[in-house]
Order: sequence, then structure tokens, then C-alpha cells
Amino acid sequence: MEHQTHYFLALALPAETKELLSKWRELLEPRLPFKSWIHPEDLHITLAFLGGQASFNQITAIKRQMPDIAKQHEKFTLQLNGLGTFGKSDSPRILWAGVEVSESLHALRNDVYEACTDFGFSLDKRPFSPHITMARKWKSDRPFLPSQLTDIVQPNEDKSVFKAEHFVLYQTHLNRTPKYQPLSIFSLS
Repeated sequence: MEHQTHYFLALALPAETKELLSKWRELLEPRLPFKSWIHPEDLHITLAFLGGQASFNQITAIKRQMPDIAKQHEKFTLQLNGLGTFGKSDSPRILWAGVEVSESLHALRNDVYEACTDFGFSLDKRPFSPHITMARKWKSDRPFLPSQLTDIVQPNEDKSVFKAEHFVLYQTHLNRTPKYQPLSIFSLS
């Protein structure tokens, strides 16, 4: 069975942050029955989901334009700020780790987003809500309770500050683990 390829641009996380999120996962996974947990190598902050209809010319344009965008942005610091969910409150579809509001992150995302729309991509129009997806699809008859997150993980107690140094063009391979293959890396100045 052939799987459709998807592409996206995302802020890469440093190894130390992935390790911290893996420790959180070790605490969360036995107590929170989500259907799938994200492989540590696949953790990221999405800047633009390009979908599966990307042409060779569009991907080539991305690879050519993004180094210039990266050079216009300096490396910046982010801080994890807790856990949350998307979807129904009692049966969430996504468990995520959030980051503090960052003007630098929003400026980078806006430039990446604008360039992608200029290349003909139809992107998500919802407001940017930076997050790191950790798990998907609640799979329990008992309802999810948001208090379970703070009872298990206290983000402020951990070393949750990290440096954003580059973003990546990824290709998705649904039949592999980890699923996301870096195609191009764009270093911030």
C-alpha cells in the first residue's frame, strides 16, 4: 500500500529539550491512554504544514527561499510553559507541550507562512498556536481530566528553556518510526 507524502516546515528542537519531553512522556504515558505517542526524534514546532500536494517546483522554491528567510532571523530562546490539549475536553485528539509567547517565533512563522502562500500552498488559516504534539487520540471510556496533566508533570520545575537555532523542511513517512525525514535545514543567523 502506497502512502501519500506530506511536507512541512518546523522549528527543530535541541536534543536536551527532546530528552526533557521524553522524561515527561515516561511519566504521562502509563497514566494517560492516548492511542499514539510521538517518537522523540519527531518532536517539533510546526511553522507551515504544506500537505501532500506539493509539486517538485514548489519544494525546490522552498529549498531556495528559506535560507534567505532564516538569515533574516536571529537565534532566539523559547521556554516550555506546560501541557494542554486540543479537541473535546473529555476526549482530546492532541496532547501538547506549549511554549511561552515569543515575538521572534511569531515573526519567523509569519515570514515562512507568507513565502509558502506566495509559492501557491494553501495553508491553515487558524491563528498560530505554537505547540509540540506529544500524543494523539484519547482511547479510554473514562473521561480525560485536565488536572491529570499538572498532577503528573510540573514544567516549571524542569530546565525548560531552549535555543531555537534552525528550522527544517520535513517529509513524512507514515510507515516508519521516526516518521519525519529532514530534507533541508535552515540555520538562523
